[in-house]
Amino acid sequence: MYINARIRKIIFEHVSSALKEDCVKEDITSNLISPKKRGVGKIIFREPGILFGTHWVNEVFRQIDPKVKIKWRIKDGKPVKKSQVICEIIGSIKSILKGERTSLNFLQTLSSTSTLAKQFLNKIKNKNISLLHTRKTIPGLRFAQNFACTEIGCSAHRLTLSESILIKENHIKVIDDLSDIIEKAKKFKVPIIVEARTIKDVKNLSKLKINRILLDNFSISNLKKSLKIAKSIPIEVSGNITLRNISSYALKGVSHMSIGSLTKNICAIDMSLLIQ
Repeated sequence: MYINARIRKIIFEHVSSALKEDCVKEDITSNLISPKKRGVGKIIFREPGILFGTHWVNEVFRQIDPKVKIKWRIKDGKPVKKSQVICEIIGSIKSILKGERTSLNFLQTLSSTSTLAKQFLNKIKNKNISLLHTRKTIPGLRFAQNFACTEIGCSAHRLTLSESILIKENHIKVIDDLSDIIEKAKKFKVPIIVEARTIKDVKNLSKLKINRILLDNFSISNLKKSLKIAKSIPIEVSGNITLRNISSYALKGVSHMSIGSLTKNICAIDMSLLIQ
């Protein structure tokens, strides 16, 4: 993960907010410990997964105590085995304890995001389909979860509402002339994606100059019919796609899969920080 000034600022703000939330400066328990006591803390994965979040952990201890040093054994985006030590945190025990929970919170959340995205990617490898995560993210952590996904090859459908035009069911209900709206949308020079609710919609949308047709919650049967109709426009599928059924949707002709559960239905990786 390349860290530029913009990303560094985002990480700083994430960590600063989290430390304030935890009242780290008022950590009564850790403040009872002498600042002269030094030691090593090791972070251990209690289950297998994909590591992500090292930059957030680094920033946690940078803000708490710049003298704390971290030696990483594993890089972001790499697999970790059960019971594997991923890093040593060296310095004031008091400082290590102050940052324990905040650092693990970031690491557990972002590693679980990378792990789930990797599991989905493995199901469609060699299919020439782009896997996309959506805006169904943890509030305040969208950019962090995006980095966790992109590190292992899963792109954002759109990070913000300004990055593309997505005309979905609720928009279509209140639009009088869809063709006219699409023409107006072209001036923004961003991708235009329109949802089809029926096979008839697919036929009509295939005649318009848009970037993608979104098939949300289509049956496999209707997906196959749609792929035969809209041969000249990329097809994106979404809705109730799981690790169990993703292979059924990964048909030839499907260009994109957008899956909200990649960032929404995550289960935090179990890990511990133990003082040596």
